[in-house]
Amino acid sequence: MGGFVATEFNLPGSSFEEIEKILKGYSHAPEQASLDQLSKLIGLHVTSISRNSKFLTDIGLIGGGMKKSTTDLGKRLGRALEHKQEPDTQSYWREAVQTNEKVSGLVTTVRIKGGMTEKDFSGHVLYVSGQKNTSSNRTGARCVVDVLLAANLLKEENGKLVVSSPLSKDKPADLKTDIASSRQPIVEAPENGTVASLLPLAGIPKPPNLTPQVAINIQLHLPETENAEVYEKLFKALREHLLSPKD
Repeated sequence: MGGFVATEFNLPGSSFEEIEKILKGYSHAPEQASLDQLSKLIGLHVTSISRNSKFLTDIGLIGGGMKKSTTDLGKRLGRALEHKQEPDTQSYWREAVQTNEKVSGLVTTVRIKGGMTEKDFSGHVLYVSGQKNTSSNRTGARCVVDVLLAANLLKEENGKLVVSSPLSKDKPADLKTDIASSRQPIVEAPENGTVASLLPLAGIPKPPNLTPQVAINIQLHLPETENAEVYEKLFKALREHLLSPKD
C-alpha cells in the first residue's frame, strides 16, 4: 500500500546532539556569523557545521547566504535547548518540522502503516530523501527520526515508532474554560421583572414562598378574682374581636 512519499530533501550531516549544539551556538552568535566564528564558539569543525546548514535552512531555523543567522524560531529553539525547557523545545521543533511539507509528510507514512520499527523508518527516510546510502546519510536519516521524536510528532511504543496523539494547545486556557463552564450563568433581572421568576433559568433553586406573614403574640394579665363571669366576658371579647372578627 503506497502512502505519502516525500522526495529529495536535504538530510542533516550529523547526529541529533550535534544539531542541538549548533542551534545553541547560533543563538549566541552575532548576526551573519561566519562558520569560523561559529566553530570557535561551539568547538565543532566548520565542516560539521556546514553539512547541516541546508537541513536547518529547510526547516526554517537558520537563513542567509555564506554567512548565516538564526531565524526568530531558531533563536527561540536555541535558548530553550540551552535552558532545558522541554515543553518549549518540543513546541519549537514541531513548528520547525511543520514548516517543511516534505519532512512533516514523513509522519503520514507511519500513520498509514500503523507504526514502523526505528530501523525500517530510518531506512525509509533515507530512501525517500533521494540521498546516497552512505554512513553520513544514514546518520542524517536517524537524526531526522530524532527530530520527529523531539517534536512529539512520533513516539516509541511497544518497540515501534507510532504517531503521537495530537496535543491540545494552551492548556491553561482550556483549564480556564472548563472552570468557567462549570459555573452557573449570571442572570440579571429586568427592571420590570421579578428575581424569583429568573432563578430557575440560572440553575438556582427557587426559594420558598416569600409572601409576608404576620404573627401576633398576645399576653393576657388576668385579674385575680374568683368571679367566673369575669373570665367568661374576657374570652368572649377575644373570640369576637380577634379570632372571629366581624366585617
